[in-house]
Amino acid sequence: MSGWGGASVAFGGLTAPWQLVDPMPLEAVFTRAERLRSGAGRTLQHWAGRLAAKHAVLRLLGEPATPANLGAVEVLPRPTPLCHRTAACLHGHPPGVRLTGVLGGREAGGGEAGGARIRVSVSHTADLAFAVALSSARLPEDHDLEAVSAWT
Repeated sequence: MSGWGGASVAFGGLTAPWQLVDPMPLEAVFTRAERLRSGAGRTLQHWAGRLAAKHAVLRLLGEPATPANLGAVEVLPRPTPLCHRTAACLHGHPPGVRLTGVLGGREAGGGEAGGARIRVSVSHTADLAFAVALSSARLPEDHDLEAVSAWT
């Protein structure tokens, strides 16, 4: 695994989420939870940001961006020490990464490797989303949140 991975996704001029991943099926690239989260009144920039984060994680891991690999990287809001509500919170939460499927066995704990965690940062402009993924040491708040699952 390299130290970091970055990616950008252009969405200017697009009108639907499936256009971001065409010719791949939307259901293969985004998990059900991601589709529910992104589809809940979110704009196309949210879909593009999540896709950029998936690509950044795959670059960090040195894996190709196949539909199976993209679908195995789940990017959802994670709870914070101050707020354990993720989907219900209107203030936003940092994105969390969970590896499943073909990548699930690669890193124990879905997003953790040898005591490290995969962290992502996502941002966007009017027509471009970009993300950076990196492997970092576990932080104190990781221990505080182990009992709270961001994925249920």
